[in-house]
Amino acid sequence: MRMKTSRVFSIMELMNKDLLMQTKDLLLGPVTTFRQDPKLVAAIDKLFSSKNLSAINQKEGGLLLPEKKHKFSEVQQLLSQSSNDIVHVEKPLNIMDDETNRTKKAIIKKVEDILEEINKTAESGETPKLVIRNQRLWGNCIYELDRVTLKTFAEAKKTTLLYSSTEDKNRFNRIVFVLTKVHELLSKNLIVTRRELFYQNVCRLRNQANLDVAVRDVCCLLECPPWDLGIVATSKGLIAGPLTIHTRDGSVVECMGSNGTLIMQDINGIKKFTSSAKYILVVEKDAVFQKLLDEGALVRLGPVIIITGKGYPDVCTRQLLCRLCSELRLPALALVDADPHGFEIFLTYKYGSLAQSHLASSLACSSLSLLGARHQDVMTLASKEARLDLSELDKRKLASLLKRPYLDTPSGSLIKNELNEMLSSGVKAEIEALALTSAALCDAYLPSKIIQAEYLG
Repeated sequence: MRMKTSRVFSIMELMNKDLLMQTKDLLLGPVTTFRQDPKLVAAIDKLFSSKNLSAINQKEGGLLLPEKKHKFSEVQQLLSQSSNDIVHVEKPLNIMDDETNRTKKAIIKKVEDILEEINKTAESGETPKLVIRNQRLWGNCIYELDRVTLKTFAEAKKTTLLYSSTEDKNRFNRIVFVLTKVHELLSKNLIVTRRELFYQNVCRLRNQANLDVAVRDVCCLLECPPWDLGIVATSKGLIAGPLTIHTRDGSVVECMGSNGTLIMQDINGIKKFTSSAKYILVVEKDAVFQKLLDEGALVRLGPVIIITGKGYPDVCTRQLLCRLCSELRLPALALVDADPHGFEIFLTYKYGSLAQSHLASSLACSSLSLLGARHQDVMTLASKEARLDLSELDKRKLASLLKRPYLDTPSGSLIKNELNEMLSSGVKAEIEALALTSAALCDAYLPSKIIQAEYLG
């Protein structure tokens, strides 16, 4: 109890001191006079080096440290003052093209084999059937490399769809529809969004959810992600920071927009990244994301890439985060509400989801750690008025999260303890409850948490 109390006072002392110093900086002159707290700089450097330095020294990783050739704006100049590490990650284009072509040919062959088998079965007078892995069972998943991964076809429990079954027929037809579209897309080298695909056959699909299930089933049958099939998800996430994205079609996306940059739909079409960031901050909500940008977080907390999925993350946001962490070798920290929904979002980013367990290697960012908000922060920093009682739905959600098998691990047990503390106290709070203003969030709470470096996960 004494250790917890001292830690609480340490956080509050850091927050008060940091906020006072930042206020003085703002009074002295414009943003160009801003200087980061040396403790924060050291903490960011330590966070970066623990993840990145060993990887940069590996030649086979394909990482280069070229001379800076960017034309910096005023904000970018401030970012360059705090970091001289610009990392380019690129795979030779001819190798990428060869791999893509081989993958396409292999998928087309699989599709043709499946459709041919269905036709042969029907012509022989037998009932066509499809056998797929059941993705609705936690028992069908394994938890290797801290990810929720669907078991192999040989190991997993299967679902058999019979064309003659009234219950299965619609699902069977939707799968065949998606298979034929995949063949067309890959043969013509086209890309389509899920929404566009839905409107190509509204009568059969009826709603977007039915198409999503059919795409998931086809991915399981073909054992490949949807983006390899020419099917991409509609993106809703935003990203901001010292990051340049180069796509295979030659376009370049700069992510230093004042309100963030919309995450592209075709993440697989990204050729390389260029960045001087030292870590990634994953923010649950768009409102907090915008407040941080308005407060100059890219400079005050930088060099940092900030990303949000605007609530429960879409596939594109998760896929981009996964690629940034693995290819740029950057550590990632999550900032979510201290409530069941916030923790579910963090767990989805980190471990993956049951519905997308077949895509875990591309979507689950196992290196992601929780920066905040912690339950202890709620009990010490949030006012009594800002603390909310857990609803019955919240309690059921917590009970469900606590049963997830991937929390029965050394790192998962710490997260489990956090969930149990929340359940025992019956209290939750939003991020905004921990700092009265956006300035306090950006200049006091977050720097203090990074300096403390008590991350979960």
